[in-house]
Amino acid sequence: MLKQIVNWLFSQNNSSLQIGLFDVWHFFYLFLIFGGSAFLAVLLGNKSEKAKDRTIKIFAYLTIGLYLADFFIMPLSDSYSGISEYKLPFNICTIMAVMVPFVQFNSHFAKLKPIIVTLSIASSTMWMCYPGTALGGQPPFCYIIFQTFMYHGFLYTWGFLNLAYGRVELHFKNIWKELVAILIILVWASFGNAIYDGVQNWFFIEESIFPFLSDGIMPFMVVFCVFGTCFLVYCGYFAVKAVVEKIKEKKAPLKKA
Repeated sequence: MLKQIVNWLFSQNNSSLQIGLFDVWHFFYLFLIFGGSAFLAVLLGNKSEKAKDRTIKIFAYLTIGLYLADFFIMPLSDSYSGISEYKLPFNICTIMAVMVPFVQFNSHFAKLKPIIVTLSIASSTMWMCYPGTALGGQPPFCYIIFQTFMYHGFLYTWGFLNLAYGRVELHFKNIWKELVAILIILVWASFGNAIYDGVQNWFFIEESIFPFLSDGIMPFMVVFCVFGTCFLVYCGYFAVKAVVEKIKEKKAPLKKA
C-alpha cells in the first residue's frame, strides 16, 4: 500500500492536467515564486536583522536540501530511469546549489557571495521563464515539475532576499567578476560533457536548444545570455534601490515635522 502511494505521488501520470510554456500553470509557478519572494521581503522588512538572517539561512538550507533529496527521490519517480546524471553539478543552476552553503555559512567565501547571489538570481530566472527541460506535457504538480520549479524558486528567493535585506551589495565596477565566473562554469561544464558517456549537454554548450542556432555558436550564446541577464539583475537592483531612497527622502521631512 505504501509503495503504491509513493509511486503515485512521484509519478508523472498522476493527473490528466498538463503544463505548457506560458500557460496558466506556468504563470501560476511564476506568480508563486516571484510574487512570494517579493511578499516575503516586504513582510519581514520591519522585522529584526536576526529574523531576516534566519529567513535567508532557511532558503539556503531548502536549496541544498532539495537538491540532495532529489538524488534519493528520482529512483521513485517514473520520470527518470534511476538517478539522472544530468542532475550532477555541471549546469549553472546545480553548481549554485553546491556554492550556496559555502558563501552563506563560511566567512572565508564572503568575497564570492555577490557573484553567487547574482548568478543564482540570473540562472534561476532564465530557467523559470523558459523551463524547457520540465515542459513535456506532464501534470503541473507531478514530482519532476514541482521539484524543478521549487528548487529554482528556493535558489531565486535566497539570492533575492540577500539583495533585498542588504546582505549583499552590487557595484557595476565588479560585474566583470560574474563574466569570469561564467567562463569558469563553461570550462567546468565542458569537462563534464567530455568525461561522461552520452550527450549530457550540460550548460547547453554541446547541442543547440534552439532550431535557429547551430551547435557551434551555443557556447558564445550561453555566455552572452547569462551575462546579459546578470547585467539586468544589476540594473534592477539599482533601479529598486533608487526608488527606495527616493521614498525615504520624501518621508524624512515628514518625520522632522
